[in-house]
Amino acid sequence: MLGFSPCGKGWFAMFDLHIGKENVGKISERIIANELESCGFLVRDLNLEGISANADLLAIKYQFVWQIQVKGSTYDETYPNHGWWFQYGYCHEEHIYNPDAKMFNRAKGPFKANVVAMVCVRSPYEYKCILLPVEEVEDAARINLNYAYRTKKKDDTDKKPNKVWFSEFISERSKYKEQMKEEWKMLEPFLIDRSRQDFEGKGKDEVREMRKQKSEKLLLTITRAFEPKNASNFPLRG
Repeated sequence: MLGFSPCGKGWFAMFDLHIGKENVGKISERIIANELESCGFLVRDLNLEGISANADLLAIKYQFVWQIQVKGSTYDETYPNHGWWFQYGYCHEEHIYNPDAKMFNRAKGPFKANVVAMVCVRSPYEYKCILLPVEEVEDAARINLNYAYRTKKKDDTDKKPNKVWFSEFISERSKYKEQMKEEWKMLEPFLIDRSRQDFEGKGKDEVREMRKQKSEKLLLTITRAFEPKNASNFPLRG
């Protein structure tokens, strides 16, 4: 009988833990689904029969329905203790030249995200995610685009469209630190922290209390992000 060994012995040793661009999206979706289901939501995957435009998950609770778009990224190990990078997705030339251009719900289709989840994954059990209503994430993305793409390069030429990133770590040497701080001030209240860095060197009682505080923060974040006013107008029967 084949066995699984946590010590890296036997058949299990054939497998390596790998999180990259080819699988971080699905891992991030499962993370968000797990967090919501732990809070009593019924969650369904909208990508089972192909890629769904604008939304990846459907969350249902108390006859309310929310559509969620998930943006996943991997922890950058080249930044010691500061590798928590999140992404809004790719921008286009329209975003650079039109300050009113939206980052989300741009595709045609039946689904429109009410909530956006941005997840940075270090491992399946260590991650950070930000869950907030789409209107508020649009405001934060607009600040990011203003300093990251609507400014000139050193040779005074326009910047080219690419993925739009941000980090919770803001260098005091950055020329855009004030804009970055304004952006993070909007996002930080919606942060769910499942990292283990804070637990290092702590005793069992202290870790237990920290986990309790994180659980309370989770419930507060979910409550703020999933208000009934942000729900979709989907009729539910039964």
